Amino acid sequence: MAGRRPEFDKTSALDAAMLVFWKKGYVGASLADLTGAMGINKPSLYSAFGNKEALFVLSLHQYLEKHAKDSLAHLDAEGKSLRQRISGFLLATVRGQLGEETPRGCYLAQGLSETAGEGLPQAAIQALKAADEENMRQLVHFFRSDPESQRLGLDLQADRAALYLVTLLHGTASLSRSGRCKSELEGILELGLRGLGLGLDEEGHLPLQ
Repeated sequence: MAGRRPEFDKTSALDAAMLVFWKKGYVGASLADLTGAMGINKPSLYSAFGNKEALFVLSLHQYLEKHAKDSLAHLDAEGKSLRQRISGFLLATVRGQLGEETPRGCYLAQGLSETAGEGLPQAAIQALKAADEENMRQLVHFFRSDPESQRLGLDLQADRAALYLVTLLHGTASLSRSGRCKSELEGILELGLRGLGLGLDEEGHLPLQ
């Protein structure tokens, strides 16, 4: 009697699928791309994760947990000014977009860019838009509730400030995929901080840290 085939590591397989979707998007990622990266066959993929659509949604959640959550944590860092906390968030996000061990860009931004087309299934669109709305919700809450933000009056335009940061980071995600370097993107972040009305240092510069 033949021995049972050893079980594959679902977490590692999901990580591999996440990287494929991150690099190629939903439409560009074929089942052959996915199963090849995950080290499994199609029946195993369907058995463990459902269809391609379900795998994409699971991979999105994996991305948010492993690659987006830590960036947002910078906003709540203790003992730092508002500028330092926002710059920490922006820098961490952009450095993730330029990661050497991951595809360039942003999984969420890449997916959202596909929602205007016809190749993305409805469940994937809903998951992407829900993730985008949750990011916005957290940023709006930050600007409304942070004491320094309130002193600067940013709480009165929290929705616009949050959308400003999201727009900025979607732009850097696109630029990182096109090959722009770290210094170029960090220069954009400096101007982004200026756009929020955050102060310059004594030399007239707006350092990120």
